Amino acid sequence: MIVAVIVTAFGLLAVAGLTQVYGYRLGGTIAIPILAVYTLKSFVMLPIYVLSAAVAYLGLGLLKNNTLIYGRDELIYAILIGSLIPVTIFLTFGFLVQDIFQTVVFVGSILPGLAAYNYHQLDAETRGWDLLTAAVLFGCLFGLGWYLVSAEFAPALATAAPVTLYSRTADVATWKGVAVNEPLSPVILPRLVTVLLFAVGMLLSERVRERYDVRIGVVSVALLAIFSLADRRLVSLYVCLIVISYVAVQAIHYSSLLYGRVLVGIGAAFGIVAAVPLSIELGITRGLSAFFVGILAGVNAYNVHVAQPSSRRSFVPLQFGSFVFLLCLTRLTGAVLPRGFPRQFGITEAVIGLSIVAVCFGYVEWRTIRKPDEEAISDRSILNQPSTAHETAASLDETSQEMDS
Repeated sequence: MIVAVIVTAFGLLAVAGLTQVYGYRLGGTIAIPILAVYTLKSFVMLPIYVLSAAVAYLGLGLLKNNTLIYGRDELIYAILIGSLIPVTIFLTFGFLVQDIFQTVVFVGSILPGLAAYNYHQLDAETRGWDLLTAAVLFGCLFGLGWYLVSAEFAPALATAAPVTLYSRTADVATWKGVAVNEPLSPVILPRLVTVLLFAVGMLLSERVRERYDVRIGVVSVALLAIFSLADRRLVSLYVCLIVISYVAVQAIHYSSLLYGRVLVGIGAAFGIVAAVPLSIELGITRGLSAFFVGILAGVNAYNVHVAQPSSRRSFVPLQFGSFVFLLCLTRLTGAVLPRGFPRQFGITEAVIGLSIVAVCFGYVEWRTIRKPDEEAISDRSILNQPSTAHETAASLDETSQEMDS
């Protein structure tokens, strides 16, 4: 896990610096650092990402040329198109890569579409340099990870925290002959169920954003629900990290005035670095899951930071209510592992869970101030009343006649 954190943190800060100085997007704040880590984990990730991003870029271009989509809809369609290839591979050949199923789903759900969307926002002159810089940065990060996964550093880096890139499921460790023999993490959910849960999580996240203008994370809640079945300590880790990361993001913003993608990268870097000591303290052995939790906490801390003050209080009940809802769905479709929760799940637990969801969303609904309906306001406007409109037209006619005379 330490190697993954070093590579990702360095990459996130590098992306933040390049964005601040040159305005580059580099396929998204988290895209290149995470891709480098997972290419080290599984070499097949790189061609899957490149092919999926190319398909998403072309598909989004066709949609923009033939429809009127814009803004957030472009990102959603890009993610959907970019997920077609990896998710199809995952569902078809997932039995060959069960130990990294979360990797494939995550890469297929987010990164290619995110990259395609970002490159569509650039002009032709900038796009080429941006792509070249992204390729160079990926090469540097991959090289850094390759160097750190070695017999020389194994005594310090492979035993101090969850092994992750020193695991025998990591291609880089196997290729270099430094893999640590440890028990493999069991599969949490069947492949098809995992994909469906991610889809439900994305739909729920977008619905919450549309109605309440609060970002709870595109796949954050779904991932946390799945992780809960594996190890309840991952949820505790997330809670600790999002609080710490939020304080850090606030302090950095007010002291430096950094914002946007730069602040996202710094927040995510802070989250994964803080995840290392906390994971060791909590005794978490699923290094890949803890790594993801750190990224989710850092990104969501930024989401809380940018929320309107009137909406910021709604983040906790909305994310918690969404988490409980997806946790109920997850528990219905999968078995809990020894360290996961909830251990028991029946009618009573389902009723309690749905009651929590109702209370959370009911509270937000009660607090939310709705904008007046523009069509109703227009209908009631004095300018649209029939008699007023007739009188106004007559007055204009009289004024016109007087001017002519």
